[in-house]
Amino acid sequence: MNRQTQISTRHSAVAGRFFPGEAEDLARTVADCLNNSTAALSPPNAIISPHAGYPFSGHLAGMAWRATETARPARIAILSPSHQHAFTGIALPSQDGYALPGFDLPIDTEARDMLVDQTLAHIEDAAHDREHGVETQLPFQHQMHPGTPVVPLVIGRAPDDQVGKVIDTLAAMGDTLFVLSSDLSHFLTLDEAQKHDAETAKLIETAKPERLTGAHACGAAAIRGFMMSGYGQGNRIQRLGMADSAAVTNDTSRTVGYGAWALFDVTDETFLPDHRTALLKAARQTLVSRVTKGKPPQVNVDSFAPPLRGYGAAFVTLQKDGQLRGCIGSLTAHQPLITDVVENTVKSAFDDPRFDPVTEDELDRITIKIAVLSPSAPMSFDSEAALLAQLKPGRDGLILSDKGRRGVFLPMVWDSLPKPQDFLSALKQKAGLPRDHWSETLQVRRFCAEGFAEGDYPS
Repeated sequence: MNRQTQISTRHSAVAGRFFPGEAEDLARTVADCLNNSTAALSPPNAIISPHAGYPFSGHLAGMAWRATETARPARIAILSPSHQHAFTGIALPSQDGYALPGFDLPIDTEARDMLVDQTLAHIEDAAHDREHGVETQLPFQHQMHPGTPVVPLVIGRAPDDQVGKVIDTLAAMGDTLFVLSSDLSHFLTLDEAQKHDAETAKLIETAKPERLTGAHACGAAAIRGFMMSGYGQGNRIQRLGMADSAAVTNDTSRTVGYGAWALFDVTDETFLPDHRTALLKAARQTLVSRVTKGKPPQVNVDSFAPPLRGYGAAFVTLQKDGQLRGCIGSLTAHQPLITDVVENTVKSAFDDPRFDPVTEDELDRITIKIAVLSPSAPMSFDSEAALLAQLKPGRDGLILSDKGRRGVFLPMVWDSLPKPQDFLSALKQKAGLPRDHWSETLQVRRFCAEGFAEGDYPS
């Protein structure tokens, strides 16, 4: 006997308010928002995308979604705060798809049913009935990834570990792109909003999600949950852009802030050639000015692209005729990346205790290399053999510490020490420990680095 399956559809509740209600106008508006941005070098694991009306934050949503251009997701999970409906847990809709102006979009019912079966989320249509945090993302999803099913998740009162378990469960299905739907500060004066949003950006970019609250971002629960999940921990975070409502309304008394970020796997390359060239040029100008004039140039951080204004940690290496001439850097992000590069260029030239200060007659023989570090993560092991088995030559940078001593090797050290045993022994020695040192208190943190050098890109 044939059985007919009833397909149910959820119609947009915010079309005509947050985005155009006519199909042609909506498609044109979304295309305009996407056209002024650039695809990322690597497909991100997640994006943070604002969800205000398109006149206010559509260009930032376009930046976030354009970053996903090279992704080929099997599904897209959108995590939104609940703006209109108070409830406990994480809510999914009961329908099988969305109908928006000019297109339909399927819901991934398999993923939805799995989350419900595992009691990680539940069906609650009321949470979605007027929720713009999900719907504002759907037209961008349709244009960038047509036909890809969505997993729409609205977060009510839910602990971070529940959000993290949802993310890890969906990530385990493979090829899931996460969209963390969030605006920033709400209804502050312009000065207050900009200070508050700068603090929020710092917390995100320095990987301190546990400090994020609803006062920082209305989607704080989604951002915290992703960054604290097993899948999201240690992701590389790149700022794409920030803005506020005052730029549109000219009202500086009640400002709403917006931001866009992309979050990548620890080994992904994220800096476009133009960004790499700008960092290398700034480092060269800094070196020349400090050596010839006795002081580095003034750096206007706001004149650089958003990814370079975001917080980042970098090592700057100077090589003279192919030999090391100085190397100093930061292990953790604590200031804008461009500032970190400029400061570490000066330190590498003048403060590396292994070398005399760089002189003017050496400048033409020096090559500058920059390595931008990912956040580090602790390694777990119970023996040296277990530690060695986990090392990935050519990829891993290590921070080793024990007995009050510490040593650091960047991933490029593998070029001269390609065997894990030699790499680890030399690192112990650099830390001031015997090459065969071992103790139960030994700690090792692993990180990756994206490196580039003068000569790699045209100036």
